[in-house]
Amino acid sequence: MSTKIHSKAIIDRSAQLGEGVIVGAYAIVEGGVTLGAGVSVNPLAHIKGNTTIGENTFIGTGAIIGERPQMLGLHEDTGKLFIGKENVIREYVTIHTSTDPEKETVLGNNNYLMGFVHIAHDCIIKNNVVMCNGTLVAGHAHLDDYAFLSGNVVVHQFVRIGKSAMVGGLSRINQDVPPFMMVIGDSRVWGLNLVGLKRRGYRKEEIANIRKAFNILYRKQLTLKSALAELEQIPSESVKELIVFILASKRGICPAKRGGLGEKLFLDYPYSLRTKIPAYFALMSSHRRMHKLAHR
Repeated sequence: MSTKIHSKAIIDRSAQLGEGVIVGAYAIVEGGVTLGAGVSVNPLAHIKGNTTIGENTFIGTGAIIGERPQMLGLHEDTGKLFIGKENVIREYVTIHTSTDPEKETVLGNNNYLMGFVHIAHDCIIKNNVVMCNGTLVAGHAHLDDYAFLSGNVVVHQFVRIGKSAMVGGLSRINQDVPPFMMVIGDSRVWGLNLVGLKRRGYRKEEIANIRKAFNILYRKQLTLKSALAELEQIPSESVKELIVFILASKRGICPAKRGGLGEKLFLDYPYSLRTKIPAYFALMSSHRRMHKLAHR
């Protein structure tokens, strides 16, 4: 692989570029930056600070990587940013360094960050995380493996989002999201991320154990102490992960969504059963009639 630097790119002499790096027109790579082999930097991107980017990572147009934290009174570039390999960081994403020179903001491997995502100082984003357009993650947040955040999600500082959790679009997250859960709206758990679990290859028996844990935690209306005692009786590694996550929570975990009959019809029953429920059928028929009237 040969390194390709556009004639109009600006590269500091002290920056370290691996084999096969590509830097587009008007991109800026400042001193202190290390780009691993095969990193591709699109036009107008700006990479600065004490930033290390792992091999085969893609940096989109206009992205600003390694900027200092947005904190009052902080005027020096003192922190660090580490980005692993095989990441896709799309257009106009911003990622900030840490506030402490002895620590670093971390983005692991094989993550996909869509346009206009923001990751603030001291965050730890692990591996295989997807963050859709416009998602904003405040400082010190922690996102575990395979977390999926839909568009325009806002995550409060110090919040933790567990393994294989999914957050619906436009949600506001100010409490910890336990592993495997699906959260929608104002930090409310609506159910399990069953699609994500199946895609990850979880066995039916393990999914059944996670379902059991969900019902204990969110459907039986137990105290957290009592729920944890029941969870400990389930022989499952995934449930153990869930227990460890809850016990480590400092902000508390997201509570359950309390919905009405309509929500239960749509969320609690599989499609094959929903379509046989008279109320559901009547609701869908009415919706189709209204749709036809609106488009005449």
